[in-house]
Amino acid sequence: MKFLNPFPEAIGPSRISPWVWGFLVIATLSLFVALVLANLQFSLVAPGLLNPLETRELPERWGVQNDWIHAVQPIMVAVGIVLGMRFVPRRPWGYLLGSILLTGVSLRYFIWRSTTLNTAHPFSFACSLALFLIEVISLLSIGLQFYPSIFFDPTTRIRQANKYFRSRIENPPSVDVFIPTYNESVQMVRRAALACRGIDYPNKTIYILDDGRRPVMADLASELGINYICRPDNMHRKAGNLNHALGCTKGELIAVFDCDFIPFKQFLYRTIGFFSDPKVALVQTPQHYFNSDFHLRNLGLDFLMPSDLDSFFHYNQVVRDHFNAVICCGTSYVARREALVSVGGYYNKCIVEDYQTGTSLAIKGWRIVYLDEILSLGEVPRTFRDYLDQRLRWLQGNVQIYFCWRDLPIWTKLGVWQKSFFVSQALYCFMPLFRAGYIILPLMSFVIGFSLIAAPPSEYLFYGLPFTIMLHGILSWQSNSHYSQLWTEIYESLFCFPALGRLARMIGNPMGHLGSLVTNKDAVNLRQSMDLRLAWPLLAYLAIFTVAVLSRYGLPLIDPAWMRSPFEGEEVMLAWNMYNAMIIFICVLACIDRPVRRRHDRFPLETIARLQIGSQEVWGVTQDVSESGLTMALTDRVVTLDGSDAVLDLPQSKLTLPSRIVRQTSKHGYPVLGLEFRLQSVEQEEALIRLLYNENVWFQKLNRVGILDSFLILISSVWRAEPLVRRFR
Repeated sequence: MKFLNPFPEAIGPSRISPWVWGFLVIATLSLFVALVLANLQFSLVAPGLLNPLETRELPERWGVQNDWIHAVQPIMVAVGIVLGMRFVPRRPWGYLLGSILLTGVSLRYFIWRSTTLNTAHPFSFACSLALFLIEVISLLSIGLQFYPSIFFDPTTRIRQANKYFRSRIENPPSVDVFIPTYNESVQMVRRAALACRGIDYPNKTIYILDDGRRPVMADLASELGINYICRPDNMHRKAGNLNHALGCTKGELIAVFDCDFIPFKQFLYRTIGFFSDPKVALVQTPQHYFNSDFHLRNLGLDFLMPSDLDSFFHYNQVVRDHFNAVICCGTSYVARREALVSVGGYYNKCIVEDYQTGTSLAIKGWRIVYLDEILSLGEVPRTFRDYLDQRLRWLQGNVQIYFCWRDLPIWTKLGVWQKSFFVSQALYCFMPLFRAGYIILPLMSFVIGFSLIAAPPSEYLFYGLPFTIMLHGILSWQSNSHYSQLWTEIYESLFCFPALGRLARMIGNPMGHLGSLVTNKDAVNLRQSMDLRLAWPLLAYLAIFTVAVLSRYGLPLIDPAWMRSPFEGEEVMLAWNMYNAMIIFICVLACIDRPVRRRHDRFPLETIARLQIGSQEVWGVTQDVSESGLTMALTDRVVTLDGSDAVLDLPQSKLTLPSRIVRQTSKHGYPVLGLEFRLQSVEQEEALIRLLYNENVWFQKLNRVGILDSFLILISSVWRAEPLVRRFR
């Protein structure tokens, strides 16, 4: 599956031949199946201390017939419904129909699940009940997120933005553009400042808000002709930085961009029209990223899978907009100064300021608008550790809001629907605990030898699998393929154990400052590596499950004395642990960080180019373009010396870039040149930024992946196992 790797040249020689790896996977699976079939007795249910003394039987009307045809009929119905929903119009009645169907199959499943508790022993009952409650709470959390889907309509705000954009306000309000920074690299801040300079808007003033008090930032602002603000201390972190800037500026509106974000040219004209409504305090736009999440990059899924925040920004926020419950996300938004002043500025008592400030505005009766249109590009952390550092800080900030009831009386000042979103958010904050339960409880059941779901496989096929299919399929359809339950489980599994540690530390000091305050985006990693301090719970799970399988099914083949009696539901627990093992294995692969050596990201931008080398003119096609250079495949067989100066012309983009040839190779008999840009003006830098980071190139487009594609990509991630099979240069 070569198409899964967009940059094949970035991969060095194979550690393991793909054929050898494939044979190893097939042989291992065959051995596993053989061991199970040699030991597992599907028809036996033996008594045991932790298991029921006899096979549980359902009432006749709920019973499952012995023939497999009867057991799989509900599965076929569920598949038919999921396929049929693809032809249902995306209208409120269609979303309501999907919710009703999912509610019906969920009730059917949970009525059956209530009969499958293992009551043979207090320990087995406690574990079985815990799993049942986790399932109920998880479904409640999903319901709170997806039942408001009848109001899912991302096009309404876009149509409004189109109307405002066409009308173009005659006397546009003044806008102060803030770029807060603390310790980020000069190049990152420079890129953001250049992009802000390129915003098409006549009445804007740009400020670099430097909380690091670095002379180099003052020099950068002077060079680019923008304003520079710093303060004598770092009190209240980013919130304090923004509040200090509010006191130093006078613009009617405030646009905020973190220094790792790049706004598009039309950002302000697409957003300021909403402020014609005097009740609107803030317009939030989605966060979209020009580089892949660390796990997608490590798995070789660049440009195939969307970000793990995709469903939040393109489904949840759209639904929240209908109920004035939009979450301010700290960047890529425009706010009304008057509104911020009315709530005392940015909220500064929590580790993050955005969610709390937006909540303050909603409590005061202001309106927050969400425009589901990508108007900027950001940069995500490149390593597992930096990703966790960022998400743990977000988690802590989200939890802290529930401890600020005096300043943020959300339970007394907000409406019922707004409160429901805070309940949903609270449940999601504790999702790491529930995900850990989904991982640990089935493993404990399998290792010790007791059932969490006291039912035979035929019953699970009849009740459980149809519910699972409907859950995955309906939610994917309702979110317009922005949500994947499969990949959500991978993201949650990666995050759950470190998150449990952070939640435990917060018990004694919920408002404390735990962990770092700024996410590292300038990671440099010269070698492929894994952070064992963070990945060890995942490795421990795989090791324990492997030992358990070998001891339960392998040792009895050597010595029958090791034979252990099967228990009711063993097949279900085995299948569940096999699924968990696949998820955890993908998580382990995702934790193996690829090297990060390049200063700038490369993009697969292919465009016609002309190169002038002295008196010689050649034509070709660009291949990998970055802020510092590109690769160009020539259409003419010419001989060129490395180190030659040249002028690169991109006719389609009307861009001319002075360059230098630093490398020359050959491919299929044609020269391939490596060029390094020698930019001579700020205007050329600005034009290059607009070329790479804009909404019109395919690799910056929003991805959506359906349920079947998600499953196939998940399976391919296991089969390919790139971090193990390949050596990355």
